Amino acid sequence: MDCNVFRVVTETDRALPVYVTGAGGWNHQEPMEREDGFPHFQWIQTVQGAGWFEAGGRTHNVGPGQGMLLYPHEKHRYAPVKEPWTVRWVSFDGAYVKEMLGASRLDASQGLFLTNPELLLSRMHAILLLMDSKDPRAALESSALAYQFILDLYLYASPSEVRSKEQHYEQLAPVFHYIAEHYPEPVSLQDMAGQLGVTPQHTCLLFQQTLGMRPFAYLTLYRLRKAKELLLQEPSLEVRTVAARVGYEDSSYFIKLFKGQEGITPSRFRKIHSPR
Repeated sequence: MDCNVFRVVTETDRALPVYVTGAGGWNHQEPMEREDGFPHFQWIQTVQGAGWFEAGGRTHNVGPGQGMLLYPHEKHRYAPVKEPWTVRWVSFDGAYVKEMLGASRLDASQGLFLTNPELLLSRMHAILLLMDSKDPRAALESSALAYQFILDLYLYASPSEVRSKEQHYEQLAPVFHYIAEHYPEPVSLQDMAGQLGVTPQHTCLLFQQTLGMRPFAYLTLYRLRKAKELLLQEPSLEVRTVAARVGYEDSSYFIKLFKGQEGITPSRFRKIHSPR
C-alpha cells in the first residue's frame, strides 16, 4: 500500500489535546534522511522486512512487530536492511502529546517492541480511512483514535523484549482478583506474593513497574473505593461499620486515610453525594 494522506490542520484542530496530521504506508520504504527532523510526532511500524534508524545519537533495528517513535524537529535517518521493507505510519501532534508520551515513559525518539502489533496496525488503518473520507466529523474522530493510539503504545510497547504494560497487568491479575475477594480481611504481602508464585520483593517490583505504586498502596485505594460505594449504598451504616467492612478495625485510622485520599471525611463524602 503506497498511500499517504495529509490533513489540513485548522486552528480548531490545534486546540485539541491530540490531533492527526497524516497517515499512510509504503510497500518498500526507501532510505530517508531528515536533517531538521519531521514537523510532528511520527510512528513508523514495520509490517515485513526490516530496517534501521538513527535518532538522538542512537541506532535501532526495526523488524516485524517493532516500530520507531520519532519526536518532532529531531534529526534522524532510516533505511531498509531486509527488502522489501514495508511500513505503515501515522503522524500526530497536540498540546498534550509530549506530556502523555512522557507519562508513558516514551519521552524520546526510540525503537519499540510490540506485544500486539496487529492492534496498532488496525488503529492506523482506521485513522487513514477517516482522513481519506469526506465525513465532516473525521477530524474529531481521528483525534479520538490518535488518543487511543497513544494509550496502545503505553500498553503494548516496550523499549526491549521484556513484558509490556499489558503483560504486567495480566501477570498481576491473580493478585487483583485476590484483593477483590479478600479486601475485608487482613491481607499480607506474602499473601499477594503467594498468588503469583514469586517473592514479596518481586511482587513489589511488579506493582511498581505496572501501577507506579507499592502493593499496599493499591490495597488501600481498593478498600477506599469499596468504602465510598458502601457509604452511598447503605446510608444508615455508621462510619465505623463501613470501616470494619472494608478491612479497618480502627475507624480513626480509616477516617485519616479517607481524608488523606479524598480531601474530605467519609461523613462529608456521604453528604455531598447522597440525594437531598
